[in-house]
Amino acid sequence: MLAYEVYLFWLITILIIVLVFYNFISYIFFPFIWLFNQVKIQYHKIFSLNKLKKQVLENKLNTENNENIKPKENNESKVKNKIKKLSLEIEFAKQKWDIDTLEQKLVEALSYDENNIKFMEMLSNLYINLWKDKKAFSLLKKLIQLDMQNDNAIWNLSKLYLELWEIDTANILIQKTIDINPNNYRYYVTYADILYNKWELEQAIQAIQKVLEIKPNNSIYLDALASLYEEIWEFKKAKACWLNILDIDPNYEKAKEKLQSI
Repeated sequence: MLAYEVYLFWLITILIIVLVFYNFISYIFFPFIWLFNQVKIQYHKIFSLNKLKKQVLENKLNTENNENIKPKENNESKVKNKIKKLSLEIEFAKQKWDIDTLEQKLVEALSYDENNIKFMEMLSNLYINLWKDKKAFSLLKKLIQLDMQNDNAIWNLSKLYLELWEIDTANILIQKTIDINPNNYRYYVTYADILYNKWELEQAIQAIQKVLEIKPNNSIYLDALASLYEEIWEFKKAKACWLNILDIDPNYEKAKEKLQSI
């Protein structure tokens, strides 16, 4: 019985010592444990907050991208529809020969599609017909930059340079035009005019002869050829042209007068 009591005594004593030691240890390390727990809590808070911010930012960017794409698609569609509508209005104004409306609609169409070659060609041709050379000049230069093989635009620009008396530039341009399209008689008419102004009459005669190859039996160009022959004192050839004109048009008064004076 005594042995049991001694064993129990020591067991209780050890337990008391452990409890006291545990409390002592806990008391000593409590600030460190508390600090560690606080750091852990704050770390989780910061990490979770950053993760949440990242998710919110990604969602916002995705939303903005979607919003940016949709308006862009909508704007492109609106522009296409606007140009399509303007094209119909341009054709309507052209059919009615409503010059003011035609010019206005072409300018408006180019404000939506500034590099539209079709609209630029139409507007430049309109400006030339309206004698608005300055506007036509700048438009033609831009048109040729976009399409360097546009023989009609180069031809029109050469005529403008001729009117400005820049004959050498006009000559370079008209030769470029003929190289691109050698089958348009109008280009040779302009070429003949340029050569005449350079006082290269024999070359001008060759240009008019090229016109007559494309447009045979044309009284107007036969008249021009006869007049050029007269200027170089080739009166027999001029007479042959006047006679040819009367065969085509017996009432051509100028040919009658010329034949009477020869």
